[in-house]
Amino acid sequence: MLQVIARIISVVFHPLAVIMAFAMMYITTIYDYEMAILVMSLFGFIAVLPIVMYNCIQLVRGKISNFDLSNQQERNKSYPLLLLILIVLVLSAMWMNVPINLLLNLGIFAMMLVVFYFFRNYLKISLHASTSFFLTALIIADFGSLGLYAALVSVLVAVSRVILKRHTKMEVVIGGFSGLLLGFLSCIIR
Repeated sequence: MLQVIARIISVVFHPLAVIMAFAMMYITTIYDYEMAILVMSLFGFIAVLPIVMYNCIQLVRGKISNFDLSNQQERNKSYPLLLLILIVLVLSAMWMNVPINLLLNLGIFAMMLVVFYFFRNYLKISLHASTSFFLTALIIADFGSLGLYAALVSVLVAVSRVILKRHTKMEVVIGGFSGLLLGFLSCIIR
């Protein structure tokens, strides 16, 4: 039963879903409805859709063992695509004149992935934990007490990754700490 609950948490709070939910929450507070829909659509088509399509195609072809890319060699092959997508996303956001806060958040998140890329041969840092804790820091800074719920979700996500044996405790702790630290750094800089 614990495995089932952990799997549900891991899927529902997948980094792609969490990023889109946060972006929607954030963007709807700074843009009118029409512009928010446009920005979210572009983010969805530029970032989320290509990653989902890539992972699904690789999964069907038998090139990856699961959608989460929790196998270290499989994940290592996906980092260049993730970084390219983030670069395109940042450039698109700049072209669309999104607020500097969002650009800084995207840029620091991209730098976090670059750092993880360089450590990829030594440690498989949890992207689930790092993403959820990164966004938790932003939610605490921008939405106050709502951040407590985000922190609870982040802890549940981190624990689920260990229960599912996708990561060791150390990989989750490093991911969570990195995400939280860089999320708060992003808030301080902006």
